[in-house]
Amino acid sequence: MTNSSEESTADAGESFTDPEFATMPLEISVDEAIDEVHDAVKGLHGTPTPVGIKVRTTDGMLVAVVRESEHEDDAVSSRLSYRIEPASELATRKAQKIATALERFTTPAETVPSG
Repeated sequence: MTNSSEESTADAGESFTDPEFATMPLEISVDEAIDEVHDAVKGLHGTPTPVGIKVRTTDGMLVAVVRESEHEDDAVSSRLSYRIEPASELATRKAQKIATALERFTTPAETVPSG
């Protein structure tokens, strides 16, 4: 069951600095990352927004956001912000599968919490 207060909290923080999210710098484009997301976990849909492509479950729970890199670093093409809390949520478990699938595309910088 989706908790609407959790959903609104995730959407309100468009910088994805909430403790519920971690960010992973990627060496692939946003389009390539979205293709990998859909290959890793079925049943998700992406919606383009001003902050990036929001990936949600069929129930509408925010799982991850893929966006262009905000830095001029040539090695980082895009960033994946993915849900890490609450661990019991289906959306969090799906986000972990996405993060695991995209680890091979990470830059030398470690994956770190967004906050």
